[in-house]
Amino acid sequence: MKKVILSALALSTGSFAFAQTPQTIVNPGQQVSPVVPTAVVGGNYSNIDQKGQGSDALVQQQGTSNISFIEQTGTNAANRNSVDVLQWGNVQPAISGQLNYSDIKQDGEGNTFTVAQQGDYNEVFGTSTGTDNTALVMQGATAPQQGEANLSLVDQDGRENNAEVQQRYDNNDASIVQRNDVATGVGNSSYQEQIANPNMSSGHTAIGAQYGDGNALVQEQRGLAGLAGDGNYAEASQGDVGTDATRAYARQLQTGERNEAYATQYGMDNELFQEQLGTDNTAVGLQNTLPTNGGGNLLEQYQDGSGNYSEADQNGNNNEAFQEQRGMDNTSLITQRQGQVAGNVAIALQEGSNHDSVIHQKTNGNLAEVDQTGNGQMSVITQNFPQGNGASPAGTGQNTATVVQRNANISLSVRQAQRARQVRTRF
Repeated sequence: MKKVILSALALSTGSFAFAQTPQTIVNPGQQVSPVVPTAVVGGNYSNIDQKGQGSDALVQQQGTSNISFIEQTGTNAANRNSVDVLQWGNVQPAISGQLNYSDIKQDGEGNTFTVAQQGDYNEVFGTSTGTDNTALVMQGATAPQQGEANLSLVDQDGRENNAEVQQRYDNNDASIVQRNDVATGVGNSSYQEQIANPNMSSGHTAIGAQYGDGNALVQEQRGLAGLAGDGNYAEASQGDVGTDATRAYARQLQTGERNEAYATQYGMDNELFQEQLGTDNTAVGLQNTLPTNGGGNLLEQYQDGSGNYSEADQNGNNNEAFQEQRGMDNTSLITQRQGQVAGNVAIALQEGSNHDSVIHQKTNGNLAEVDQTGNGQMSVITQNFPQGNGASPAGTGQNTATVVQRNANISLSVRQAQRARQVRTRF
């Protein structure tokens, strides 16, 4: 049935969208006047409001149902402003380190904040406005602390900002939003790491959004000490419909089962790398999705396992898409279309059995190459595929298509040895 469906897709004239509807993390909104919850154990409350030049704040709370609320303004005073919050406790054997809340708002220059929380059901909400801001959030730790069902929301304005969120155990949510205030300035960096320890080890959600040029975003969701994650979700967005992003970099890494990775980059000269190790995973990458011009984007996807699905969709010219899948029953789809004048490259490598590969390309000067090793493979390549009205696009022709299908014991002169390069890092 899968091959019949993909054969129909090969002749389709419509556009391709996410395999599933992307998710969102609901922002509860920063507390203006924090309300102390009913304390099970502990229930301490700290409220620090600092105005003027150069502010420092340090809060340490131990137990359950603690609240820390910090608001700083500051206007320089040696470019200071710093927040350090520690909320800790051992989840076992006694109930501690749970239901803690840290709320941070910063205005001014050179702001930094660091929050560490151990335990379950904790929340961090931090916003920074200005330049040279740095945010570090750590939720969960090694035994005996756990770190389940934690929430981290970080929002930064300016350039050269850095935000990092580390979460342990399972069912944690992390969101980072960064806005580069200089169109051609140095960009921001965003890093989200969610590691599944024991105790179910599933269900992390990471969402990252960056606006402006020169930004870098990395998301990693994986198991610890050989354990695999299960049901993780990662979403990355760079640029938007009204403002394209150039020279953006994004990398997503997931291990385990039933993971989903989605990434969207608007604009040109961007790089996107997606890597999934495990079964029943989905990876979807979209580049230059709205404009009819632009290009120069690179998209690479690597999957090792069974029942995986990868999709690459690019608009514009001089784009490159590489897909590599190993295992069984995997499906890959590459679409390059709308507005390009020449020179897109699409390469799909599959090793194992019962793989499906589909490549769509419009206009001229395109290169499509498929190399499949094993049994039960299917490959479909369409070049100059029709527009919605059935007409051929302008500037068609001069395309090259190569399909190699071979048994694992037969050696042919092809590039099967290539390994997708998602492992590269920008920072």
